[in-house]
Amino acid sequence: MKGPLVPLAWAALLAVHTTVLIALGGDTLEVLLLAGAAAGSAVLAALMALRRSAGEVPDLSAPTALAAVAVAGLVIGAELGPWLLLISAGALLLALGGLARERLR
Repeated sequence: MKGPLVPLAWAALLAVHTTVLIALGGDTLEVLLLAGAAAGSAVLAALMALRRSAGEVPDLSAPTALAAVAVAGLVIGAELGPWLLLISAGALLLALGGLARERLR
């Protein structure tokens, strides 16, 4: 699977999970968070499809992947403690430096 199909498949899976959560009587906040993630993934797929049709195909970027992992670490670190927050913040700074370097090329 390539391009916008990946986030679109993820959005469909999250939508199915949202439906199951509603059927099982989940809390309102949980349902809204899951539905919001599904909608966000669908919007991302649409934006990727628009960029691809415009001829702009993104290249692979290690700093982008590191930034994504670092942001996830920051979110998880809010629960696990400051040790993970500090590691993730350092990784995010490193990733932002790499992205700035790529931008200047």
